[in-house]
Amino acid sequence: MLNSSAMDTESPLAGSVREHYLFSGLSDEDFEMLARQMTLVELDKGDILFHRGDPYTHFYFVDTGLIELSLVSQTGEKKTLEIVDARRTFAEAVAFMRERRYPVTAEALEATTLCRIPTSPYVDTLQGNPDACMRLLADISRHLHARVREIENLTVQNARSRLISYLLDHIDETTGDDEATVRLTMPRHVIASRLSIKPETLSRLLRALTDEGLISIEDRLIFIHRLSGLRLYD
Repeated sequence: MLNSSAMDTESPLAGSVREHYLFSGLSDEDFEMLARQMTLVELDKGDILFHRGDPYTHFYFVDTGLIELSLVSQTGEKKTLEIVDARRTFAEAVAFMRERRYPVTAEALEATTLCRIPTSPYVDTLQGNPDACMRLLADISRHLHARVREIENLTVQNARSRLISYLLDHIDETTGDDEATVRLTMPRHVIASRLSIKPETLSRLLRALTDEGLISIEDRLIFIHRLSGLRLYD
């Protein structure tokens, strides 16, 4: 269930928002003005924050939880475009677009707490602060390069390599010279969508890696027994 309330401008959440690159270049006075207009949103698992095509008024900062951004194809198949986790923002790009409607649907994958940021005051503040605009452009450029590399990986690598790259990128703990643990924070069907493969293909690949002795699986924990073996395919 969606619940909304005023955000405490002295809270740890406000401090986390302040440190984000979208706000770090602002003066204290400008940020305080914006923070007074921000609200706290709490979602239950499965709640829809907004649908594709809804009028655009706010963007969001994730405090805790996971938000799935998705599209539904003409055949009715849902395609996950991105999973947004804690300390990340989403929907901010629409603030600089001509079309002021949300281009995707946002759904909570688990209980999630968000900071909701009004778009118009933020854009007005940037227009009066050229230095902050330049810092913002630099960070957006770095983010864009990272996404281009991700697209290249999805295009060039085969399904097995993409899965192995994903596991290596999400190592939670190294437990030995050649061992590690990965904690899956997202449902498997979401991971499959991120890797541009079908859920049954993901299950088959995980089973093959298990049969080869490279990994073992216990619920949402994946134990990597031979990091060196996985890296041969990365």
